[in-house]
Amino acid sequence: MSLRAKLLFLFTILSIIPLGIAGRNMTQITRDELKSAANDHLMSVAGQVTQVVEDFYRYSWMNPLLFIQKAVENESLAVNEKLSLLTEGMKNAPDLVAIQISVEGVDSPLLVIQDEFSALLKQSSLNAEHVLRLDPHEIAGHRNQQEAFVGGLTYLEQVDRWLLTIVIPLAETTFGRTATLAARVNLERLAARIKEHSFNKTGFITLIDAEGHKIFDSNRTDLSQCSLVKTIKELLSSDTRTIGVVPYVSPSGERMLGAYALPTNLDVGIIVEKSEAFAYMAVTQMVKNLILWVTVGFIVAIVGAIVVSVSLTRPLRKLTQAARIISEGDLSINIETPKSKDEIGELSLAFEMMLEDLRSYIARLTETTKAKERAESELKLAHDIQQSFLPRNFPDWEQIDIWGKCDPAREVGGDYFDLFQIDDDHYGMVIGDVSGKGVPAALFMAVSRTLFRILSSRELSPDLVLTEFNNKLVELDQGSNMFITLFYAVFNDKTHRLIYSSAGHNMPYVKGSRLSEGTFLMLPGMKTMVAGIMDGITMPVAETFLRRSGDTIVLYTDGMIEADNEEGEIFGEERLETLLNHYTDLPAKELCEMLIKEVKEFQAGRPQFDDMTVLTLKVK
Repeated sequence: MSLRAKLLFLFTILSIIPLGIAGRNMTQITRDELKSAANDHLMSVAGQVTQVVEDFYRYSWMNPLLFIQKAVENESLAVNEKLSLLTEGMKNAPDLVAIQISVEGVDSPLLVIQDEFSALLKQSSLNAEHVLRLDPHEIAGHRNQQEAFVGGLTYLEQVDRWLLTIVIPLAETTFGRTATLAARVNLERLAARIKEHSFNKTGFITLIDAEGHKIFDSNRTDLSQCSLVKTIKELLSSDTRTIGVVPYVSPSGERMLGAYALPTNLDVGIIVEKSEAFAYMAVTQMVKNLILWVTVGFIVAIVGAIVVSVSLTRPLRKLTQAARIISEGDLSINIETPKSKDEIGELSLAFEMMLEDLRSYIARLTETTKAKERAESELKLAHDIQQSFLPRNFPDWEQIDIWGKCDPAREVGGDYFDLFQIDDDHYGMVIGDVSGKGVPAALFMAVSRTLFRILSSRELSPDLVLTEFNNKLVELDQGSNMFITLFYAVFNDKTHRLIYSSAGHNMPYVKGSRLSEGTFLMLPGMKTMVAGIMDGITMPVAETFLRRSGDTIVLYTDGMIEADNEEGEIFGEERLETLLNHYTDLPAKELCEMLIKEVKEFQAGRPQFDDMTVLTLKVK
């Protein structure tokens, strides 16, 4: 993915995500607030409509009927006066279109009909008395000694009017037997009042009967399958009068917000509802605006990202191309430095400076490499020369098997061993370790070897050779502060006597002397000092015997026992002694090689720190 693509992606994310998150949060908050406000408004409207219905019931219907009831039950009034009051009462109550007094045992009840409503029915070829007269048996079924009956909702399709029946019991003293006062109520004014409510501009106000049918609807639409209507029907059947609000889905599948209310005296339910989409219209508009601004932001981000990415990546591409040319080894390229003083300009200047430094470095490196190659060549030559100082071909002497091996830590080292035949019966073997490493130690070792060869050829006793060697080495040393440890032994193959002396060197391991009894043991230590530090020191001398076949002496340098591994453990003299006893039956050559191999395996993973040298003499 290129830098330009990354910048475009980054700018897009930075522009869209904050807007999206903020817009979503604002939309959710607004939606919750609108829902709360819509629910409060719906409940308020439901309460208002309920109050309208109850006011009609109380003031327009029941109060006139109760007045008429008192007039009918008043025994001081004559029949003509009661009829007059009935007529006047209907004039003052326009919703009462018919009043009927039924007396038990009288076949023809008294029926008074409103003139205007009678004329309306007549225009539709309807008989007013036939339409409005109530069956006495039906009235008797609705009669209650305690309360008025309100029900019997009827729709007159020909005149598009809804009628409600109200039945009130009369005192038996009025006619000497059971009697009732019944009225047919025209709901036209109530329907008009509800229709005129301002809420109808944004929502719907619906009245339903106890069966779930829509009132003031000529089709008597059945709404009983609606979840809200089911709730209202359950409340009506349990005579629970309450008000509430619930969201629901209409039979058409539209999501709605609705409130319901149940008037106290009528078995009807009032539904006040509006579509959820209309209620959340502000949210919808907000979402549209959000989408619009997100789109604008996205376009601005893309344009800005393109401008920024081009201004950033153009010089970077040039630098990338220059870097590729430089990686191919061409340092002659010229970098076009931009004039801007921003980070890109600073990067270009730094790149140009780097190129100049690289040119200088390559030139210096070329000279250094040549010098290094010369030094490596010289070190290789020095390595070959130093190795030539050490015995390469070991003589096959009749009485003894002798072998040595030196493994330097660097190209040249300070370890040294030598073996030679002094005369027909005596054989000399020496091992040394110069202080320090590298070229100085190798030069000091070469000087020491030459000096020792000269001295050992003139003297047979090891202690005298080492004593003179120390004095001469001190004379030759002009402040280099270097020294060497030596162990020198002379073996007589006739007498099997081994005379030896040490100048501060590790004592060798011997098998076959009177001390060892068949196993390797270290020779007793000698009080001595390293050679090359102080003159006038007399070196000690000692002897042992290697009489039997297999008797062996093993000389070594401290690089063998001071090797360490990754855990920081030192190889040590105990491990060396254990290995010597383990490989005791091997010939001298194989014994030397196995010892060095074991030490290297011990320090696996760690670089070799010091030269390792082993020299072995075994009696055949």
